[in-house]
Amino acid sequence: MSVKEKLKSYILSKSISGKERKLGIEVECFIFDKSNKRIPVNRGSAFSAADLLKELAVSSNGNYSLEPGGQIEWSSPPSDKLKDIERDLFEYKNTLDKILYREELKPLYIGVDPFNNPGGLDLIDQKKYLLMNDNMSKKGSLGKWMMRNTSSIQINYDIIDVADLEVVTYILDCIHPVTSYLFSNSPFLEREPNGDLNLRNHIWENTDDDRCRSLIDHGIFKRKDLLKLYLEFASQVPAIFKLDDGLNIQKSNSTLGEDLKSRFDNNVLRQEDIQAALHQIFTNVRLKNLIEVRDIDCLPFEHIMAPVAFITGLISNKTIRKELLHIFEKWTNSDRVSWNKLGCSLDGSLIGPNKKTFLYWVESFSQLSLKGLKNRKLGEEKYFSEYFEDIKSKGPLSKQVQEDFIISGKSLNKFIFR
Repeated sequence: MSVKEKLKSYILSKSISGKERKLGIEVECFIFDKSNKRIPVNRGSAFSAADLLKELAVSSNGNYSLEPGGQIEWSSPPSDKLKDIERDLFEYKNTLDKILYREELKPLYIGVDPFNNPGGLDLIDQKKYLLMNDNMSKKGSLGKWMMRNTSSIQINYDIIDVADLEVVTYILDCIHPVTSYLFSNSPFLEREPNGDLNLRNHIWENTDDDRCRSLIDHGIFKRKDLLKLYLEFASQVPAIFKLDDGLNIQKSNSTLGEDLKSRFDNNVLRQEDIQAALHQIFTNVRLKNLIEVRDIDCLPFEHIMAPVAFITGLISNKTIRKELLHIFEKWTNSDRVSWNKLGCSLDGSLIGPNKKTFLYWVESFSQLSLKGLKNRKLGEEKYFSEYFEDIKSKGPLSKQVQEDFIISGKSLNKFIFR
């Protein structure tokens, strides 16, 4: 068995053929103190993100972790029903809010920190993130923004088999501009409105071309042989770190594939090595032993279930998937490349494939999602329908919030923390 076969085996290791597909979500948010400043990341004299994580870690409702800039991340237990995800989401918020209220802190569910640039923010004191920070300083221009100043919602789906993986991953990669438009919630850059710029997506597009962006940017244009092409891409990505014999983080000067092959040739390749390698890929759709959707801004808490419903409606019904494939497989590679560029803009009048406006495609795919949700017969369309109607009539949240801010005449601090 080769290294690539080992990678493939790991990705398919939790396949659930013949069972109901489950999903889980990951929600990140910023934490601010009563002076409207981000709390420190590492332990010190003030209550820190590390202190908060220690208290949250005892919760039995999912898992908690810290992102590099101190963003708190909650990962839900998996479920095949959105109502269960919603129930656990509210339990998470209740657990978090109790601690925040006691410490006079407040969460901010938003895609990009509206106040700070990364220069004044600490980084979590872990070797992995220190190595990542060093790597980002040598790569794209906005990697430090990504690490310290962005928060997202991620959705994970079970894999059924190779054919399922390739269809779902291809659809999710194609749909990226619509997903990033519908769920944009990054209205401000260093206290100023940022207009039509889809800011969080723009940051990720300029973080690290070797490991970020869409699969199409790495030569993966079709669903046929998508897994094989993904493994080839992953093997060529420059490694940021590797694990030593004691599972400790060490700097790497090789590619992910070279590091894995070295351990494979010495008959010491472990699951942990493969997992660490696959986690160093940051594409908008990522393969681990799950399919992970990563291109959604953190939204106001009341809207967090909307993207979960939108994506689930598109991929859970084979008829809807066929309709999507019928559309996407008629597009040329040039169409796809041009289409992806729309993801950095919130201007719905821009022209996309088939000479249709970006907003036309947003509405078309949203209607397909609602159709897919109705076909599940669980009443789950409620999680997306009202949100979609609001975006359709008023524009993305990023634009709505900017307009409300300008009308309010308030300082940004008073507007955000009203």
